[in-house]
Parts: sequence; C-alpha cells; structure tokens
Amino acid sequence: MRIFLIVFSFINSVIYVLIYSYFDKILEILGSRNLSPAAVNVIKSATLLIVGFCIGMIAMLLLKLKIEKSFFNFTNLLIIGIFPFLCLILSGGTITSFIINKFFGSSEKLSELAFYLFSRQAVWGLWLGFALGSSIHLSFSRKQRYKHISVSNTENIENAGPK
Repeated sequence: MRIFLIVFSFINSVIYVLIYSYFDKILEILGSRNLSPAAVNVIKSATLLIVGFCIGMIAMLLLKLKIEKSFFNFTNLLIIGIFPFLCLILSGGTITSFIINKFFGSSEKLSELAFYLFSRQAVWGLWLGFALGSSIHLSFSRKQRYKHISVSNTENIENAGPK
C-alpha cells in the first residue's frame, strides 16, 4: 500500500506540475478566457498547493514511521506552515500596501521589500502544500486495536478460535 501511495503521489505531482506549466495554453484550449484574474490566480495557487501536498506525502511515506494509527499533526502544520500561509495572505497586495502606507509612511524601500517577498506565490503555495502533506502520518500496521474492546476480551477472542 505504501508503494502504491508513493507512486500515486508522484504521478499526481507530475500531472499538476504540467497543469501549472501549461495553464495558459489549457485555458486557451478550453476557451475559458472570461475567467477573472483572481480566479486564475486561485486556480494556479491551488494546483501548486496540491503539488506541494503530494511532495509532502511522498516525504512522509518514504520515512516509514512506526506508528500505530494514522493522524494529522497540527503542531507540525503550525510550525512549518504558518509563515507560508501568512505570506500567501499578504501576497494579495492591498493588505500589504495598507499596512505600509498606514504604519510606515509609504516607505519606498519597504514597499519594494514587501513586493519581492510576497510576490513569490509559487514558492509559498508549494511550501504550504508541503506543510499540509508532511503533517499527515499514515499507519500501515495490520493489527488494529479498537477502543471498545478491552485487553481481556481481545485475549478471549484470540483464544476462542478452533483448536
């Protein structure tokens, strides 16, 4: 199952990278020229988020963690993903320009710094997707324990089989 998921995530990553690379050509073929620039930007960011998610999943699947059950690690997401999330939010431009104008008096150097930092939506989307993908920890153990069955019942069930 682990190998299947690694191959599946790798193929998805390649497909979404191709979609991102040829996004403008795909829009021309589909005839979707009446999409707003904001919608195009959201779709591009979503494809990069998916690519980063698949890459993060591949990284976690290659680690072969010995865990008993699958879970989502919120602390990992907060540690790795808070900075790219904030950068994606601030990359819109209006929020950043408002903050610079209101608190820093329209500083030209700070405006340029903010532009170059927040204009890299591809990097922030991939990073946030990687944070999401690496926060998922999957268990591939065959033995499952159920919460409603006590240890003594489990031993009785295992010993109750045909002899």
